[in-house]
Amino acid sequence: MIEKSYAKINLFLYVLNKRQDGYHNIYSLMHKIDFYDVIEIKKTDDFGIKINTNIEDINNNSNLSYRAAERFFAMAQIKPQVSIDIKKNIPLGAGLGGGSSNAAYTIKILNKLFDNPLNSGQLIDIAADIGSDVAFFMHNKAAIATGRGEKLEEIECTKGNNKVFLAFPGIHISTAYVYSKFLLTKGLAINKMPFTVAKEGCSIDTIKNHLHNSLESVVMEEFKVVGRLKTLLNQQFGNALLCGSGSSVFSITNLEGVSTELLENTLKSDGVLCRITNLVD
Repeated sequence: MIEKSYAKINLFLYVLNKRQDGYHNIYSLMHKIDFYDVIEIKKTDDFGIKINTNIEDINNNSNLSYRAAERFFAMAQIKPQVSIDIKKNIPLGAGLGGGSSNAAYTIKILNKLFDNPLNSGQLIDIAADIGSDVAFFMHNKAAIATGRGEKLEEIECTKGNNKVFLAFPGIHISTAYVYSKFLLTKGLAINKMPFTVAKEGCSIDTIKNHLHNSLESVVMEEFKVVGRLKTLLNQQFGNALLCGSGSSVFSITNLEGVSTELLENTLKSDGVLCRITNLVD
């Protein structure tokens, strides 16, 4: 079975407080974009889980897809006999949720491949245990994420003619590192508009004027190239935001009357990967 494993962006990401388990409570609006890896899973004659990607460093049992498969077979009480091949397009450490997406789609594919031995609740439990963002990719719509990111409420999000201009500066940023450097500010002023808009009817045209990421304060200070990238995109499109914990930056635009050729040439000359893509359900 072959599936597309989509990336995501956080249209807003508020870090609210630190939990006793060491994670942080967040409030975020997450949306898939039409940028994806490709996963193919086959049954094999040999016992075990074999994983292969086009990135040698992640061809091991610490790969989130491998861990997700292990948990699936343990819960389903099935002896594993599969090969998992992943064509990686989503950069590592880009804040786009590539690893989490791979884990979620691996769980979904395996359940189909083995005739649905687990119910939706069990699949979500596996996803939530693997990683904070994994559960989001089990859903088919945009969602409000709370808790450490595993509690989700699907919402309808009106996209209009908006597209995503995505820029990746080619550096890997560890989510754990960013959170370790992040300091909560007492009395932090939180813009209530995204909360209201998301609950009362999500429109990308409105949300793009209220983009927010609490983690930018760390990333822009630690990685100056990301700050410069955000400035360039903001000048071009009137909005720009760090993707998750970075290092990618995105802008939301309908591109009407906007030429991106000069910007793309400038970014590419600096080694920045650029992509114009769609928001998808």
